[in-house]
Amino acid sequence: MAHGLEAYCGDVQQRVIDSMKKANAWSLALIPCLGLWLGAAPVWGATAPPLSEVRVFKVESARCTETIPERAQSTQMCTHRGPTKVSVMEVGLGNNPMGRFNGAELNGQRTPVCQVGSISEACSGAGTLMGYIYVFDLNVQAQGWFEYSNTSINGPRNTLKTLLNIR
Repeated sequence: MAHGLEAYCGDVQQRVIDSMKKANAWSLALIPCLGLWLGAAPVWGATAPPLSEVRVFKVESARCTETIPERAQSTQMCTHRGPTKVSVMEVGLGNNPMGRFNGAELNGQRTPVCQVGSISEACSGAGTLMGYIYVFDLNVQAQGWFEYSNTSINGPRNTLKTLLNIR
């Protein structure tokens, strides 16, 4: 099974990419990368873009797959139960990612997203790091709250958080 940005159909990929492009100018600042697959890292002395946006953009379970609109507070299409994937978009760079469901900490898979020319794609050692896509696997037994937060690696060292009620 594919993970990260490539795991989603073209229209969802484009919405994520468009949302990343709408972020403020600092979050899209250019930072050269020296990475392979999940190991993108900025060149010494380069300024990293501050964290400017975090949001859930997709919830997927056996019952349905939902694309989550910006500023949504709850899933709407179905009642998610059992194994469920929650996808989070992060624009800019943070150093303390934390996913939780009903207060329990979750482990997520992280895929860096790079700007390569005029195209945003999963980083493969080329391009400029723009942010990350995180995918969290959870087992939903009852309605609950998914929370994701992270703190920017540089000024203003802000912490951003997103909450979504998973029905």
